[in-house]
Amino acid sequence: MKWMSLALLIAQTLGFGMTLRYTRLCPGPRFSDLTAVICSEFVKLVASCAMIVAESGTNGLAQSVRHMICEEQRSTALMGIPGVIYAAQNYLYFLGGSNLSVTMYQVAKQAAIPATAVISVVCLGKHVDAGRWIALLVLTAGVAIVTLHGDTVVSGNLTVGLSCVLVASMCSAFASVFTEAMIKSERCTIWERNLQLSVFGTLSGCICLGTNGMACFEPDVFFSGYGWQVWALVFIQSLGGLLTATVLKYADSVMKCVAKATAVVAAATLSRIVFSEGPSLDTMQFQVGTLAVVFGTTAYSLGFDKLGFRCCLKSEEQDSRHNAGAVKVSGEVIGTSWEHGDDTTEMTVLLEDCDKDGVSLEGDEHATEMSLSVTASAQV
Repeated sequence: MKWMSLALLIAQTLGFGMTLRYTRLCPGPRFSDLTAVICSEFVKLVASCAMIVAESGTNGLAQSVRHMICEEQRSTALMGIPGVIYAAQNYLYFLGGSNLSVTMYQVAKQAAIPATAVISVVCLGKHVDAGRWIALLVLTAGVAIVTLHGDTVVSGNLTVGLSCVLVASMCSAFASVFTEAMIKSERCTIWERNLQLSVFGTLSGCICLGTNGMACFEPDVFFSGYGWQVWALVFIQSLGGLLTATVLKYADSVMKCVAKATAVVAAATLSRIVFSEGPSLDTMQFQVGTLAVVFGTTAYSLGFDKLGFRCCLKSEEQDSRHNAGAVKVSGEVIGTSWEHGDDTTEMTVLLEDCDKDGVSLEGDEHATEMSLSVTASAQV
């Protein structure tokens, strides 16, 4: 399930960028970015309800709604934070993608990778070893190399496009980590969390649209510029929201970013072939960047050890932690006592003339007590 969801997320990320660019290049009236966000959030809402019904039946949907409203009020309210942030992020991505080529749009989004890693470490206490930090740096550098000159023939406001995508990437980093913590708390199912996110996303979008007047909700105005391409874009965007929550359930926030980064190389290739944008495929720039992205993605996902490498930084770090926790204690054992618990067994040792690394330990004049906890299954 983990790798399937990651693969689908890669395909969705690639499809969204290509479809968004195609809709903006098509002649005719342009659709509203905000209405597209509202529609995608509503589709996610309906899909989440359908999944709850498929798993638990109609009564299960009613019980889920009652559970979220009556028993998990605080948890439900907290989901409003990432729900609103995700809606704002999606609007900024639509706006940014309208002003950038597919390659530049994708590379700008990779700012979320290091941001998500840092926030995961700070907020969730995750440990990212030295090898994976190196993999993230290689991945980010590779993406930048591949898409360095992606907008040489594109019309649009580069400053507006980059600003929107970079801000949206920061929003994505925070919302992803927040949502991951909420989903893995297991107080609600993954589909209930998706339902909460989509409800808040739909409401916040409607409130923003309503500030321009109620006439904006008239069908002729709301769906102006909509065609099959736009509806395809809406459904692809909705699928991304559902897949993101699934990835956060079975993997983590940084793996989500790594999966999306993998789609960048494919996007650069297709952008060149379909829209004549982005780097030439036969250049050293593209080939080196592609190799760096593939290596960085694989190294982060599997780890250096499974690739047959020995990361010196990782080994030194482990040795440092081991040495920091090692204490040399000498003395004559004159007595022991045991206390048994459910999961651990505590052994208290009495040492006479106890000495730790040449420094005398505190104790009475005859002995010093030491406690050692071991697992119940340990062999002593």
